[in-house]
Amino acid sequence: MNTMPWWKEPTRAEWAAFGAAWAGWVLDAFDFTIFMLVMPNIARDFGVPNVATAGSITLTLFARLVGGALAGSAADRWGRKVPLMISIVWFAVCDGAVSLAPSFAWIVVLRTLFGLGMGAEWTSGTTLAMENWPARSRGIASGILQGSWAVGYLLAAVVSAVVLPIWGWRALFVCAAAPALLVFPIRFWIKESKEWTQARARRVARPLFDRRSIGKIAWASIAMGLGFGAYYALAGMYPTVLTTELGKGASSLAWLVGLFNVGMLVGSVACGMLAARRGVRIAIALPALASLLALPFYIGTFPGLLGFGAFAAGACGVGFCGVVPMLLTGMFEPAVRARFVGLVYHLGAALAALVPTATAALAAYAHLRLSVAVAIAAGGCEVLLAIVVLSGRGLASVSSEARAPELSLEPA
Repeated sequence: MNTMPWWKEPTRAEWAAFGAAWAGWVLDAFDFTIFMLVMPNIARDFGVPNVATAGSITLTLFARLVGGALAGSAADRWGRKVPLMISIVWFAVCDGAVSLAPSFAWIVVLRTLFGLGMGAEWTSGTTLAMENWPARSRGIASGILQGSWAVGYLLAAVVSAVVLPIWGWRALFVCAAAPALLVFPIRFWIKESKEWTQARARRVARPLFDRRSIGKIAWASIAMGLGFGAYYALAGMYPTVLTTELGKGASSLAWLVGLFNVGMLVGSVACGMLAARRGVRIAIALPALASLLALPFYIGTFPGLLGFGAFAAGACGVGFCGVVPMLLTGMFEPAVRARFVGLVYHLGAALAALVPTATAALAAYAHLRLSVAVAIAAGGCEVLLAIVVLSGRGLASVSSEARAPELSLEPA
């Protein structure tokens, strides 16, 4: 039995590769979520309805699928580093250009292009990080890696609370150009994935798709779509609910969004650890169903407990995302891993792309409060996700392979 603490097992190079992917996803999250935080401001300045701003999120998510597919193919052919660097520069430049947009149409175009880089970053960064990490503790690494999205969202909330009241929403997108600087340490300090290098040396010709891989792709895409749907239902219109229905100002908005993302970070790590010990089914279905209890608190049914609702919804309603990197990279072999992981993850995002728009449309055309529409959309996705995971064929074998029974969490 290996009693070495998990954090001592990775080498310096493995920590560096993981750190690069982690930082890339943090900055990706920052650039994506600042738009959600200023959607009411953009809608007001350009005179467009909430459905229009929510629709731009939908286009971003569709573009993620294309970016993920392109980056996955490139990463399997040329390695994980180059697509990662290109994607970071791409999404930083596109989002930074939003600060100069003369019309809402330009914002839609730039945010759609941003989606290409966003999809590419997750695909190449996740495969690089998980392939360079010791298998024994990939459950914890998976949770920490995916939880970095919450760090980026939290960072966006803090920066927006400082910048927005003084310099306006355009200044936030100037800050969004900063992630491009991350390419320099990646270029000189990060080594290529060991598993990809080994797989390339022994690569043999074989069909890209077969019956087994198609089944995995179909199941995983549906599961990812429902998970993304839950997240976008919860987070996509949340700033709008807080400002327009609950009357919260910039500081309260930042605080509540921060609590949501702290909850997401805590839940991601906890679910990654749970998956390593008890399997994927429990680590996804249990928090998804538990999130139903948090929804009334999240949407302001009990105004004095909004903070609790934000934290609980982040931990339970989104925390299961901590399982995703370990699960998807474990489903496919190294020679085709990046393209299949990128395809599945971003196909799931594309399937959920209409959720923000549909949530806003449900509120508008069914004459519901937006907060009620958020609860309906999020709750429906959480229940369906639990059903798909609990009834998924072949998931038991994936779960057992993902477990790490010898993992030591205590100091030696």
